Amino acid sequence: MERNTVQRQEIIEVLKTNYIHPTIKELCELVSNKNIGQATVYRTVKSLVNDDVIRRIECPDGIHYDYRKDHYHFYCLKCNKITDVFLDKNIIDNMLSALASNLKDVRHINLVFEGICDSCKGKSSYGIK
Repeated sequence: MERNTVQRQEIIEVLKTNYIHPTIKELCELVSNKNIGQATVYRTVKSLVNDDVIRRIECPDGIHYDYRKDHYHFYCLKCNKITDVFLDKNIIDNMLSALASNLKDVRHINLVFEGICDSCKGKSSYGIK
C-alpha cells in the first residue's frame, strides 16, 4: 500500500465528489488546478486500483475510474455516459452461487451493462432494442 500523500488524497477527493466516472485524461484535467502532474496522477491511480481504493471500469470508449464500490454501471453506446446501477445483493449472491464451482477467490465484480440510455432513446422505456 502506497503512503498517504497529499496528491493521493486530492485524487481520492476528486473521485469522491465527482460522479462522472472520469478517464485518466479527464482525471488529470480535474486535478490540474491542484498542481498534480500527469505522471503522478497515472502512478497514483494505478496504486489506488491495486490497493482496491478505487475501481477501474472497462468501457468501449476506454477505462474510467470510480471511488464508490457498492454498485455497478450502465454505459450508453450513443453518448458514452456511465450511470450507476444498484442491484439487490441477492442477485449478486445468486450469480456467485450459480458460478461457485468455477470461482475460487472473487475479489470484486466489474459488471457493466451496455445499451442506449433513456435520454438518447428519447423516452423513458427500460427495454433495450
